[in-house]
Amino acid sequence: MHLASQSLVLSRDIIDHVSAFVGVLEPDGTVIEVNETALEVSGACRGDVVGRKVWDLSFFTYDSAVAGRLQEAIGEGAQGASARFDISGRTAGGETIVIDLIMRPVRDQNGRIKLLVLSGIDITERKRVEDELRRSLDLLERAQRVGRLGHWSYNIPAAQLSWSAEARRMFLGDENAELTTERMLQLVHPDDLERLRAESREAIETGKRFVSSYRIHRENGEERIFEMEAEPDYGPDGQPLRMFGITRDVTEARLHEREILEQQRIIDQSLEPIFSWQIEDGVTHWNRGCEQLYGYSKKEALGEAPYKLLASKFPLPTSEVIALLRSGESWTGEVVQTTRDGRQVIVEVRIDPAQVNDRMLVLEAHRDITGRKEAEKQLKLSEERLAIATQLAGVGFFDFDQITGTVNLSRDPWSEVCPEKATIEDAIMAVHPADREAFRAAMAKAHDPTGNGEFEQVFRLLKDTGEIRWISVKSQTFFEGEGKDRRPIRTIGAAIDITERHNWEEQQRLLMGELNHRVRNTLSVVQAIATQTLRSAKDPETFVQDFKGRIQAIANAYKLLNETTWQGAHLTDLIREQLSSACGAGQIAFDGPEVWLPPQVALNLGLVLHELGTNAQKHGALSVPTGRVELSWVVQKEDKKSMLKMSWRELGGPPVYPPEARGFGMSLIERTIGGAVEGEANVRFEPEGLHCLIELPLR
Repeated sequence: MHLASQSLVLSRDIIDHVSAFVGVLEPDGTVIEVNETALEVSGACRGDVVGRKVWDLSFFTYDSAVAGRLQEAIGEGAQGASARFDISGRTAGGETIVIDLIMRPVRDQNGRIKLLVLSGIDITERKRVEDELRRSLDLLERAQRVGRLGHWSYNIPAAQLSWSAEARRMFLGDENAELTTERMLQLVHPDDLERLRAESREAIETGKRFVSSYRIHRENGEERIFEMEAEPDYGPDGQPLRMFGITRDVTEARLHEREILEQQRIIDQSLEPIFSWQIEDGVTHWNRGCEQLYGYSKKEALGEAPYKLLASKFPLPTSEVIALLRSGESWTGEVVQTTRDGRQVIVEVRIDPAQVNDRMLVLEAHRDITGRKEAEKQLKLSEERLAIATQLAGVGFFDFDQITGTVNLSRDPWSEVCPEKATIEDAIMAVHPADREAFRAAMAKAHDPTGNGEFEQVFRLLKDTGEIRWISVKSQTFFEGEGKDRRPIRTIGAAIDITERHNWEEQQRLLMGELNHRVRNTLSVVQAIATQTLRSAKDPETFVQDFKGRIQAIANAYKLLNETTWQGAHLTDLIREQLSSACGAGQIAFDGPEVWLPPQVALNLGLVLHELGTNAQKHGALSVPTGRVELSWVVQKEDKKSMLKMSWRELGGPPVYPPEARGFGMSLIERTIGGAVEGEANVRFEPEGLHCLIELPLR
């Protein structure tokens, strides 16, 4: 086969078999043409599509909003407006895909809307795995206009230019408009003007006919390419009189030539592997993408059987693939190929047969998906690891597709309040009514195209059981477009159940409040103790000793309470802490059940035990080695209250006589028990030793 013929076929068929969807419509939306790709994906035949309104096609009618958007765009296109937007469609297999749709009007020579060209690219994969997608080449729009020819005459001595009606229409779009020399020259592209003038002068000087091409910029901004042929006319004296010429609008022809060359260049230079072959003659075309992926140069590949050259591994026998091609059917699928250096790659393959001069030419377009396959494998592994990690950490995720309006939610913390495939309204209604408006306002701010898309909110989820969970959410909204066309398309975020943390913080707040309250009370007690100790002290040394001991008693009680975050203290621990020296010497024997003391009771009882122990060490049983103290207690129920009844009895010490006046220590015992904790203390000075009876409510 002639190489030029092969290239022409290759260019034409590559355009016909690109992955984009293309349709040509009447201005009212009636389909008059559609490409094979669109038919193949939709599962329709040409007779089912041509002659119908585009929005009535089953590819779109499953969604009334999509049909409405199409109608709106077609109406705008009939008025001359172009449009570009994303839209969803349904494949022959029932799969929903997202399409980047472009609609452009095509005008006739009078500027009227003649056709609407609808093209689209499946961007579903890009939406799903954006870092793995490659943009496909958009189908080049081509339209043919009727070629036009205008003539002109230039009076050289008078420097006057006259134009035919067609020439004026070519330059200005209006055959009745005035076209002066100056105006014509202003329309010529600056890069072509000096060359055009030089060629005209040379033709006048030499008398030679000249052919030249140049660009013009119409006043509406449109650029056209003109071709000029002209020759001068001379008078009897040999002086140039006129220049006659014709001007042709060759824009479409030149653009078509450029387009064919560009297509061929794109194919040759494309990094996507594209080649052609014949069953009898092997590879006939091998582009740059093939060279880079497979390592074989064009010279090495030409004439070779491609499936032997690449050691191709199809998911079906190669003979079956060849049989399909011979029957005129295409084949698509994934194939494992072997490169020149022995490396195996996975490629997406589209194979299309074409008949050229009674021989079959096979066109193949490949896409290397080795990286994508490995990325998918790693992604799956990463997702599995992430799922385990997030489950352990109590982290949930969500993905809000603002194009479809659906929200994909992880199992936690949404499983009991939202369906797996939820709408944004489902998610909002799961929020506690008291937090719902604030949630809506924060979400609206995050979705505002003028903002940065950040969202951070703490709110309550209300479960069907009535349980309330505190949730912390942080998300990022992504936008597309610029300026007034900027719009939110996707929001991705994470949610953490912070109920336990919130409850702990609330508990800490309450504890701190309680602690502050008790510290203030304790400071008041310390102030009172300091005042009374000072009054009762004989000298500064006695004051310091007594005051220090009482403050230490309070500190010992605080130490025990801090260990339980001020929940309370065990009675036996309190006794050992306040009477450590006597307990260590074996002079105190105590007996009673295990008792948990509330914080305030522990504080006050600790101070009382200190006073009793200090008095016994100074004056009572603990002042002599033979003395001892018997400390016992019981817990009794009285009037639905638990009462601690404790007995302090001193034995074996010096004789005891009732004091002539009650000291501050004894007064402190009675006031601490009777006033501070609503108990009762009875101190008896018996001959064998002091005896103190204490009753305290445990609450």
